[in-house]
Amino acid sequence: MTSGTTSGASPDLGEGAHLTSRYTDGGDIRQESDSLPVAEHSSRPPLINTMSDKSSTSEPSLANRPLGINTGKGDRTLKVEPTTATSQSNKPSLAQRIAYGAHNRELPRMPFLARPMEGDHNAWLSEEDEAAEWLSLFYDLAVVAVLTVFSSTHEIDRPYAIPIFFSYYVIISWVWTSQTHYDVRYQAEDGFHRLCKAVQILAYIYMGAATGNWAPANIRNDEAHLASLSAESASTNRAANDSFTTVLAAYAASRGFLAFQYIVCARNGRKYGRTISFQILSIGSLVISVILTIVAVALPAHSHGAVIAKLVLFYLAITVEALAIWSTVRRRVPKHTNTRSVGIRYGALTLIILGEGFMSVTRSFNYALAGLSYSNNTTYAQVFLVIVVMYLLFCFLLSRFRPEDDVHHRRLFFWEAIHFPMHFNLLLLIAAMVNTTVMLSYAHGSRLVANHYIDAINGLRNGTGISQADQDYLDHNLGRFQDEISELSSLAKEQDPTRDLTILAYQYFGQIMTRVTSSYGIELEYEQLEELAELYSINSTMSGDATLQQSRHEEVSTLIHSIIEEPALRTLSGILWLFPTAGGALILASIRSMIWYRYHGPAHWIVHGFQLSLGLILALLGLLDIGGRDVKIFADDREGELENVNPMYWLVQTKTPLLIVACVYGLAYLGSIFVLNQVERYKARKKKRSMAKPETEGHEEKEDAEREREAREVA
Repeated sequence: MTSGTTSGASPDLGEGAHLTSRYTDGGDIRQESDSLPVAEHSSRPPLINTMSDKSSTSEPSLANRPLGINTGKGDRTLKVEPTTATSQSNKPSLAQRIAYGAHNRELPRMPFLARPMEGDHNAWLSEEDEAAEWLSLFYDLAVVAVLTVFSSTHEIDRPYAIPIFFSYYVIISWVWTSQTHYDVRYQAEDGFHRLCKAVQILAYIYMGAATGNWAPANIRNDEAHLASLSAESASTNRAANDSFTTVLAAYAASRGFLAFQYIVCARNGRKYGRTISFQILSIGSLVISVILTIVAVALPAHSHGAVIAKLVLFYLAITVEALAIWSTVRRRVPKHTNTRSVGIRYGALTLIILGEGFMSVTRSFNYALAGLSYSNNTTYAQVFLVIVVMYLLFCFLLSRFRPEDDVHHRRLFFWEAIHFPMHFNLLLLIAAMVNTTVMLSYAHGSRLVANHYIDAINGLRNGTGISQADQDYLDHNLGRFQDEISELSSLAKEQDPTRDLTILAYQYFGQIMTRVTSSYGIELEYEQLEELAELYSINSTMSGDATLQQSRHEEVSTLIHSIIEEPALRTLSGILWLFPTAGGALILASIRSMIWYRYHGPAHWIVHGFQLSLGLILALLGLLDIGGRDVKIFADDREGELENVNPMYWLVQTKTPLLIVACVYGLAYLGSIFVLNQVERYKARKKKRSMAKPETEGHEEKEDAEREREAREVA
C-alpha cells in the first residue's frame, strides 16, 4: 500500500472481493478475512490475505501488488504472513486451482481474416497480426519429408543423376520460395491462413509422394516407341510419365490455390485502401503458370519433340512466376518487407539442407556398421571428417548471421536469389561426401569378402580345405550362405563329381557380392541383376568336352567381373564433383555474407577475400577429374588397377579427399577468426591510447606550470 492512507477504508480488490484485517500495537495480526467469490470474469483464484484497519483509500486494482500494511513511514509496506491455521483452512482446493488456472484465461479471439494496416507507407500487417513462426516451421516439416524421400529414391551417385535431381529441385525450391514471398508479407495470425497452410502442405506432400519414378527424359509413352524397348524400359517409361503427370497436376493445384490467396488478400487490401499492384501482378503470373502447366500435362508425349515441348512449357511456367517477383523489386513494391522474417525463413531452409546431409551420412554410416565395415577405422575417420565439414559449413552460413539486420529490398532480392544455387550446391557436396564414405567402406568390405571366399574356394580345389581363419570369417559374415559353402565342400570331396566346382563357386560368389553391394545401401541396377540371372543360367554340369568346359569358365569369369566392377565404378564416379562443389560452397557462402552485410573497414573484405581465394583453389582441384575412369579392379597391383585413370582416383586410394576439404575449410574459418581478433585488438589498443592521451597532455601542462613557478621564485 502507498503512504497517505485513510483509516477505516477498505481496499477495492475487484468486483465481489472485500478483505479486512486488523493491525495491533503488539505486532501480531488478528485476521478477520473471509474468502469471497472472485469477479465473474477473473482468471485468478480466490485471494486470501489481510489488510490493516489503517488501510489506504480505495485503489482501482491490486491484482499485481503485494498485500500488506502501511506503517506510515514513506512507501514501505509491512507484508502480512497469514497464520498457519487460517492458511490451511482457506487454501483453495485442487479443483479451484484448475478451474482458475492459466489455461482458463481469456485469450483474444482469432479473426477469420486479419485487417491490413491503412496507408501504403506502412507494412501490410501490424506486428501483433503477423503469423506465429511456428506456422511456417510446420510447413518446413513437409519440405523435410519431401526432400528426404526424393533423396532416398534418387540418390546422386553418378554424374548423369545430377540433371534428374536438378529438374525436381527446381520445382520444390520454387514452390517453397513463392509461398515464402507471400507468407512474409501477408500471412496473418487468422483462421483463413491456418486453413490455407493445411492445403499448401497437402499439395506439397502430393508432389513429393509422386516422385518415385521421376525421370523427365523418359516420359515418352507412344506405343510404337515402347514396343521398340525392352519390357523393363517400357515399364520405366510408363511409370516416369505417370510420375511427371501427377507432379505437374499437384503443382498446378498449388499455383491455383496461391492465386486464390492473393485474390483474397487483394480484395481485403482494396477494402481498406491499400495499393494492390503487387497482388494483381502475382495473380496474373500464377494464372499464366497454371495454364502453361495444364497444357504441358495435356500434351501427349508421342514423340521426342513433344517431350521437349512439355518440359519447355512447364519450366516456362516457373520462369514467368520468377520474372513477376523480379519485376516487383524494380517497382519497389516490397520495400516494406520484414527482412527479419525473410532471413529467418531462408535460414530455416539452409538448416533443412544441412539436416538432410546429417540424415544421409547417418544412413550410410548405419549401412557400413551393419554390413562388413564395423571394424574398419577408415569408415569412422571418413564419417568424422564429414561431420567436421558440415559443422564448418554451419559456421560459414549461420554462426554470424543476424536476421534482425535491416537490408535494402534490392540487396534482399539478390540475397534470396543466391540461395537457389547455394542450396543445390550444398546437396551435391553432401552427396559427394556420402559417396566417398560409401565407396571406401564398400571397397574395404568387398575386398575382405572376396579374399576370404576365393581363398576358401582355392583351398577346396587344391584339396587343402578351408583354413580356420577363412571358415570363421565366412561363418560370421556369410552365415546365410552356409548351405552353399557346405555344398561346395561336399562337391570337392567327391572322386567323380557330376557338377563343376568352379562354375558353381562363381555362381555363389556372384550372389554373395550382390548381397554385399546391397548391404552398403548401393542400389542394384537392372543390368546387374540381369547379369546375375545370366550367370546362374550357365550349365554347371560336368562335360567331357574340355573346350566347352573352358568356355563356360571364361564366361562365368567375365560375368562375375562385371557384377563386381559395375557398382564399384558407379560409386567411384559419384565423388568426381567433390572438390568443385566444396569450393563452390565456400564461394557462395562468402558472397551471401557480403550481400547481407555492409562492412566498413578492410578486415571483413580481407576475410571474405581469403575465403573466396580458398574456395577458388578447391574448385580448381576439380581439374583432377580429367582422365580415364576405367579402374581395373582385378589387376595384380595398384599400378595396374589405376593405369590410365584420372588423378582423382589416385587421390581416392590415399583416402585423403575429405581430409583436404576439412583442412581447407578449417583454414578458412580459423584464418577468419585470427584476422577479426587482430582487428579487435588493434581497435582496443587505439581506443586505449586515445583515452590516455588527454591525461598525458594534462600532466605535461602541470609540469610546465610548476617549472615556470620555480623559475619565478628563483628570479
